[in-house]
Amino acid sequence: MKTSLLAVLSSAVLLAAPAGAQGDAPVKSANVDLDGDGKPDAVSLTPGADGKFTLKVGVATVQGNAAGNEVSGFSVVDLDTGDKWKELLVHSVGDVDDDHRFFLYGYDGKGVKPLGDVRALTEAKGNGIVLVDTWMGFWHRRDKYVLDRKAWKLNPVPQELYAVGVEATVKKSFPLAQARTGSAVVATTAQGSKVQVLAASVPPRGGDVWYLVKSSSGLLGWVREKALMESTEGLPLAG
Repeated sequence: MKTSLLAVLSSAVLLAAPAGAQGDAPVKSANVDLDGDGKPDAVSLTPGADGKFTLKVGVATVQGNAAGNEVSGFSVVDLDTGDKWKELLVHSVGDVDDDHRFFLYGYDGKGVKPLGDVRALTEAKGNGIVLVDTWMGFWHRRDKYVLDRKAWKLNPVPQELYAVGVEATVKKSFPLAQARTGSAVVATTAQGSKVQVLAASVPPRGGDVWYLVKSSSGLLGWVREKALMESTEGLPLAG
């Protein structure tokens, strides 16, 4: 699959600007003040078999599982520069970039708190918001997560549609449906015309991806991914 321009390169995570963590390579141990009490906390990470790992802060420990990925270490990030805490980001590297996972943990002075995991930290500016890009074949799906400090969780923000914004040429005419259910057609694209793929509807638990497409005549309708791929050319595909 295509390596995302904004995704993780090798074992280092790409961060937008969270408190000095940009470009930091993962390490297995460090001393850093995580809970804002002015005293450094001893942090260590011990990889185990099959992607399992142990993360220790002071005397507190937590077990993690990267599901077979290689655990290369951790880095320190600051998801919310408006509070006193900093977070730990455990890096796990898969065979391809899309298999990488990054596990976030907080430390409240007593215990290590699993915050959640993401495919990458595409953008984390220290405002409690994390943006994550996933390559979808010819576009980047952008997901948003918000840090809930009270619950010590990084929560996803659901989206009805994802922005796509690419153009393609129709090589074989295909219909645009009025809705993602039913068979009513709003328009039929013309061979040789240009269409704009505006948005995508991605089922949360798998299934067909539907695309909202604007025809050359300015009409909007839906098409399944398979039909779009087979009937157009010029999409920014990469293998």
